[in-house]
Amino acid sequence: MKVATILLISLMVCFVPMTAADSIPVGEVAIGFTGGATWTSDSTGICIWYFPVVGNAELESLFVKTPLGGPIVDREHSYFLWVSDFSAELLPATSPHALALVPTGTATVYYRSDPTARDFTNLADRRTWGTPVATFVRKASILRSPDGFASDTFVFSADLISTAPFTLNGNRFDFKALIPNGITCFEYGQGGSSWEAGSCVAKGK
Repeated sequence: MKVATILLISLMVCFVPMTAADSIPVGEVAIGFTGGATWTSDSTGICIWYFPVVGNAELESLFVKTPLGGPIVDREHSYFLWVSDFSAELLPATSPHALALVPTGTATVYYRSDPTARDFTNLADRRTWGTPVATFVRKASILRSPDGFASDTFVFSADLISTAPFTLNGNRFDFKALIPNGITCFEYGQGGSSWEAGSCVAKGK
């Protein structure tokens, strides 16, 4: 079975509705995301997450306030894109248990105040995706499945290595203040689709 087939996963996670927060506590930052993975070969691809949902540990959003809670998390509405080029390697495992190694890689967060102006026709041309506001180094991690990738668990950490300030809704933000020590992300899902969803926790100072 090709790694591309194995790692196309659908990760479904429900999020608590969010409301605006005046400030962020020094504890943890919660991030909710959804997105998709596009494979460029049997073992390499591009992962794009959409996460306008960034808030404190009580899931109060820093950036938006709507009558129903959090904003829509999709490509057309998200101010932020997490873009990560990646590769994967199938590891030996006892059937039906399956493992895949996702080596160390980088991820860039792009911010754009008008998300509808992005052009995804050519994934190698990212000039319309926005301004790079954060760069992460994703640590090597293992994708685990108890049933041959029919369902799976993927947990990884990423260190923040550079940031640039941005202004949203009249307020100035910087990921260095929001996520000073990197993030740990959790994905759970069912195989058969390229769509992903999950959550991340960022430790404060």
